[in-house]
Amino acid sequence: MGEVVGQSYVLAYTENVDQLVAALDEEKLNPTVIRATYTKEEEYSRTVRTFMNHLAAWKRAAEQEGYTLICEADFVPCKELGSFPTFWPHDDPVAWGYLYQGSPRILALIGREKYLRGHAAPLVAYVVNARVARLLCNFFDTEMAKRDPRVFFPFDGMLQWGAMARGATAFIPMHHYGEHGGRANPEHGLHGVRRAGEHRADNLAGPLHFLPQYCDGSQSTYRLVRAKERLFGFARLLANKWIVNTSVYPLSFSDKVEMAAVGLKRLLT
Repeated sequence: MGEVVGQSYVLAYTENVDQLVAALDEEKLNPTVIRATYTKEEEYSRTVRTFMNHLAAWKRAAEQEGYTLICEADFVPCKELGSFPTFWPHDDPVAWGYLYQGSPRILALIGREKYLRGHAAPLVAYVVNARVARLLCNFFDTEMAKRDPRVFFPFDGMLQWGAMARGATAFIPMHHYGEHGGRANPEHGLHGVRRAGEHRADNLAGPLHFLPQYCDGSQSTYRLVRAKERLFGFARLLANKWIVNTSVYPLSFSDKVEMAAVGLKRLLT
């Protein structure tokens, strides 16, 4: 990762992100904190304000060489993140990737390397290049032109499809490269989002740099969450929520068997 990621942006409002910045700096990912400010007229719903924060990072990423890592203030990266392998095809100029995916799903296995062409909603941590960043800026402009910004809008759940419609191809690693360390946005529960918007990694690529906020300093809470989320992962696999059928990637029975095997492998290793 460190060889292709030229810089990283940490999106924050008032949160203390010292641990996260120190971790990214240790991984040599050149972190910069982008703190949001809002005018009186911009006191929109919390989700829309988050959407605006990501736009600020996309605009910067659109001017950068190579890939940019963008993460929210509650991301907890794995140790050795900078040395983790990339997980997208380098010959695809519009490939981007989710380091953390919440409840991941896959659309297809791509190429001889079997890259996981994925779908995810949370934008806790991801990488984009300049071309993809410009596509995401276009998605923002299109969506905000037709919506009331004061109304709850789950933009992150729609973003991947919007990016896909513009030609971008999202990929996911076999294991999450970090954890969502924060607590759920209360707006999600009020609007009927599944599990009140709570999401955690169902596996991890390695130990974390620091204990997530949701643990309140408790290692036992952390271990309990790890076990619970692994079980949720198996439940999603058994409920056939791992594979997504699309018109873009027609899937044969053997394709689905192979994809299911990948889904099982990622939870067992």
